[in-house]
Amino acid sequence: MITVVGTGTGAPLAEDVAAGAALVVGGRRHLDAVRLPAGAERIVLGPLAPALDAIAGYVAKELPVLVLASGDPGFFGIVRALAERFGPEHLAVRPGVSSVATAFARLGLPWDDALVVS
Repeated sequence: MITVVGTGTGAPLAEDVAAGAALVVGGRRHLDAVRLPAGAERIVLGPLAPALDAIAGYVAKELPVLVLASGDPGFFGIVRALAERFGPEHLAVRPGVSSVATAFARLGLPWDDALVVS
């Protein structure tokens, strides 16, 4: 199972979110913000293909993987690439607040009519 957790927009990451993960993947700032389980491999995201290949090895062995992402990882995020490669049935997604929602909230503006592109 691949657990994908959205973080990085100010909401604290639950202490137990990484518990039991054999592999933790994310940007450096996301990895630095969470206590990694003893013995867990850590991959700092750069090019996506090598990280997906590493994740595939853990999925094949049925070892738990945690992917840390910014905001809502389904909103122009990593969920698309993971679902295409591994299938949505292998994902457990815990979205955070998207950067777009955060920006509009900080400005005190509604965004139900905003056009968002990435």
